[in-house]
Amino acid sequence: MSFESDLADLGDPNKRPAATQLVNFSELDDIELSRFGEAWTEMDGSRRYLIITDLTELAGDNVDLNFDAIYKIALRDEEPELRSAALKGLNEYEGRDLIPVLVDVLRNDPDADVRREAAVTLGRYALAAELGQLPPDDLAMIREALFESAEDLEEDEIVRGRAIEALGAISGEETENLIESIYEEDNMWLKIGAVDAMGRSCNPMWIPLILREMENVVPEMRHAAAFAAGEIGEDDAVEALKRMAVMDPDREVQLAAVHSLGEIGGAQAKVALKAVLFEGEESLEEAVQEAISEIEFNEDPLGSI
Repeated sequence: MSFESDLADLGDPNKRPAATQLVNFSELDDIELSRFGEAWTEMDGSRRYLIITDLTELAGDNVDLNFDAIYKIALRDEEPELRSAALKGLNEYEGRDLIPVLVDVLRNDPDADVRREAAVTLGRYALAAELGQLPPDDLAMIREALFESAEDLEEDEIVRGRAIEALGAISGEETENLIESIYEEDNMWLKIGAVDAMGRSCNPMWIPLILREMENVVPEMRHAAAFAAGEIGEDDAVEALKRMAVMDPDREVQLAAVHSLGEIGGAQAKVALKAVLFEGEESLEEAVQEAISEIEFNEDPLGSI
């Protein structure tokens, strides 16, 4: 089938786009992209959303497909659900041209959910900047926008939480002070964002606070604390993580603890995971075995070949 016929079917509300057709919209040339943009504006919102979610699912199953140009069109959509979906679709995109777009979305998009997604996506760029993979001007732009969002008392709490989480990857005393300040606020989502930031910082100075939050009555906080401990990677957290994996009443928290033990690695974490096999729930066995395999691979990568 030709591009034009595929495009016509894409806009037909009585037809579900077939995967064999959707793959033809990967890496469109300029003329095709222009035609797609024209057709896009003529579709209703539910149809546009269906297409974006189908494309994202298809790309997730096939790394050779690239719908980034279409996601960028959807970023300008009038429907906030479409803009959020487009940001999720751009999850693997690494081009620097997206940074000023994300900054603008974080500052100006009228929908909180879209701003949250922008903060999450900026977090990837924050990490790349911290690792020296982006120029200083990009780092400054990212840092300024995230600080501005995290410190904005009028902003949605979850947006602020996502912004401070993203900032955790950027080292420095000002970041540490802001993480501590937001952690001290009363809102639970802000506190969770601060704990997530502690983990992203990979700084052992936060371990005492993270260990404390592993006992929090809120499962979302315990989940965040478990993951943060794994990202920091200190043996000091191993015993607490083992206890969480065995005794925590929330399965997602248990799985997070198992995952983090695998991330920490080393002999102590391996012993803890083996203890979870004997003391924990049978349903955790697959996750525990995967974590043990990860430790063993990291200890001897050539041994698994």
